[in-house]
Amino acid sequence: MADPRDIVDIQGLDIQGLDIRGLDNHGDGLRAREPKSSPTSASAPKPFLMIWFRCCSAYGRLPKSADGLSYAGRCPKCLAKLEVPVGEGGTSRRMFEAE
Repeated sequence: MADPRDIVDIQGLDIQGLDIRGLDNHGDGLRAREPKSSPTSASAPKPFLMIWFRCCSAYGRLPKSADGLSYAGRCPKCLAKLEVPVGEGGTSRRMFEAE
């Protein structure tokens, strides 16, 4: 049987600077509660292309534009602009080279 001194009433616990209102007691320690997400706040990862910029020998990402018609970005070193249109059939490749 557990020693009664080991049992802690989490509701009665008062530690200065610790806000326990957002915590759940799962028996094996305290964990932060998962925030409730609304359908609008749940964001899926934004699609991107990985680009090897030969001009500076550097990798970069081109995120998909808001309208979904292209991927646009810049070389991370020389800031050269690059825009890649989305084709009709698309492709499963995610890595490309740019000069």
